Amino acid sequence: MLLVQCWLDASLKFDENGNSILPDKDFNLKLLKIFIDNGLDVDKYINNILGDIQFTYDRENFIPMVQLLLENLKSKKSINLEKALDGIGTEESYYNCCTVDHEYANILSTMYEMIEKYVERNDNPKKYAIFNEIFEQEIISINLYYDDLKIDNSNKFIADNVDIFIKCEKDKLDILNKYIFINNNKEVSKYEKLDKNSYFEKKLKEKLIGQKIIDIKLKNKIKDLAPKTHANITVIEITLSNQCKFIIDMDESVSFMRLRIVE
Repeated sequence: MLLVQCWLDASLKFDENGNSILPDKDFNLKLLKIFIDNGLDVDKYINNILGDIQFTYDRENFIPMVQLLLENLKSKKSINLEKALDGIGTEESYYNCCTVDHEYANILSTMYEMIEKYVERNDNPKKYAIFNEIFEQEIISINLYYDDLKIDNSNKFIADNVDIFIKCEKDKLDILNKYIFINNNKEVSKYEKLDKNSYFEKKLKEKLIGQKIIDIKLKNKIKDLAPKTHANITVIEITLSNQCKFIIDMDESVSFMRLRIVE
């Protein structure tokens, strides 16, 4: 369709770092708004638009563009999740595993989560944001959910999967395994909530509650799996005002999620 072609034509130029060079930093968002204001049938074309939106490479406006689209959608039944999310999911995997740009992949994942949860449980897309908007906010509470616990001590927590919800002064930070973003919708997890007697949870709350989030970095850790094979592992590093770091990554076997607090 014409909108997607205009996006693609505008994003064909790249800088030395591989980032798309646009005539205006908000070009894609402004163009989308112009099309909507002039009668774009969002319900008819939603799957085509979402299926190609990742090719704008517009990390600054991915979230606002999806929010604008969903805001102008008359029925969420118009969204075919398989068609709408396949391209975004493929691009996210590529940037995590091959290009190794975990921050960009995380933005794609946030966009994926917004769309999926809007359809599946009617989450409000306007309540999502990228994680850096939570900087300098004080932590009020923490809830940790897990699947198949392996290790629970004061220094380390290992499980198959983890969902972590960090409530701050204004926003709630969601950490779903290796993905992290702001989501101010209702806290929902399919996993078991960690018991209050957990050694790690006691340490986690002791070191995090009352502290401000100063910085969040998504780093890469290379793990050799065989002579000619390696895995790129996303490492989430949250720096707090007490200089402690809360680290989320995978264990040495690259099989389970691992949580640590480094003082």
